[in-house]
Amino acid sequence: MRLVSIQSKDVINIFDGQKIGYIADVEIDWCLKQVVAIVVEKIGFFHFLCFFKDPPCIVIPIECVISLKGDVILVNLEHL
Repeated sequence: MRLVSIQSKDVINIFDGQKIGYIADVEIDWCLKQVVAIVVEKIGFFHFLCFFKDPPCIVIPIECVISLKGDVILVNLEHL
């Protein structure tokens, strides 16, 4: 699976059903040759007003990712 194919998908927390945002990046452990986390750009009310600073992001460990299939990416985060 390519990063470009998952960047446009919504990231949904199955704990509370809220949309978190979109995938901005992934963290890779080059020694193990595997993805260890996804970086999600949070969507909020003031998201479009942040022209001069980086958008707020959350790093989600790959162990919390439930599904990458379909139209959305499901994660389980009990503490956001």
